[in-house]
Amino acid sequence: MASVTSPASLWIRLAAIVYDSLLVAGIWILGTFALMPFTGGAVDAPWYRIYLFTLTALFFVGFWCRAGQTLGMQAWRLRVRSRDGQRLMLTQGVVRLTVAWLTLGASLLWCLFDPERRGLHDLVANTEVVREPRS
Repeated sequence: MASVTSPASLWIRLAAIVYDSLLVAGIWILGTFALMPFTGGAVDAPWYRIYLFTLTALFFVGFWCRAGQTLGMQAWRLRVRSRDGQRLMLTQGVVRLTVAWLTLGASLLWCLFDPERRGLHDLVANTEVVREPRS
């Protein structure tokens, strides 16, 4: 029997984002500690922000393209996939993250108006986020 998925609501997506934000904060802390021996404890340089953004991008794009879901998405049974149901290609993951980042996350609000609950970043990247049924 094939599993039936439904488009993920904005509220469930926001819940997953809260979970993932906590994980990203932990990654930033560990990443900062890893740098401190090399920077003498100074982490206020402009490259430091680029470093944190790179860690964040690797987290999201890596999980989206490899597993179709971040750890926060797993907790809420969400999966991001290409519109044809396949795993995301690297370019789709990068485009999705870039649009979400450039709009400061406001692209997610498009879910309220789209009949398939896709955010603007999903429309541009040709992706969708679905909620999987309970196993």
